[in-house]
Amino acid sequence: MIHLQPNTGNQFIYVSPFQARKFLASFTNYLLIFTNVATEETFACVMSVAVDNARYTKAGIGTDGASPEDGEVLITESGLYTYEIYGQNSDTNIDPTDATVVGLCEIGPCKVADSAAWTIPSVTIPDNVLYYE
Repeated sequence: MIHLQPNTGNQFIYVSPFQARKFLASFTNYLLIFTNVATEETFACVMSVAVDNARYTKAGIGTDGASPEDGEVLITESGLYTYEIYGQNSDTNIDPTDATVVGLCEIGPCKVADSAAWTIPSVTIPDNVLYYE
C-alpha cells in the first residue's frame, strides 16, 4: 500500500512493477495513474524513478503540482485511491490507451491522508534511577 500526503512535494513511493518485465515487451518508463475510490477522478503522471531493480522501485512523487511529465500530480483531497502502473516507451504520455503503453505492471491501494502514515515515538529514559551500585 502506498501512503501519501495531499498537496505535498518530495515524497517517495516504493513499489515493485519491475517483476512484470518478465512477461511484457521491453519498455523504458512507467505510467502511474491514481483513481479516487469515491469520486473516480483520475490523476496520471510519468514516474520519476530513482531506483529500479528486481526487488523494488523507488520513485519520487509530488502531490502539489500539475507537471505529469516530472512525476507530479495535484491531489488535494484525503481519501482512498487505487493506483495502476503501466510500462511504456514514452517519457511524456499520460494516457493508458496510447500505443506507447506496453502493458499493466502493478495495481494496488493508496491512502492519501493529512497526517503521516506512521510516527516515530520518542522514548525518554529516566537518568535518576540506579540499577546497580
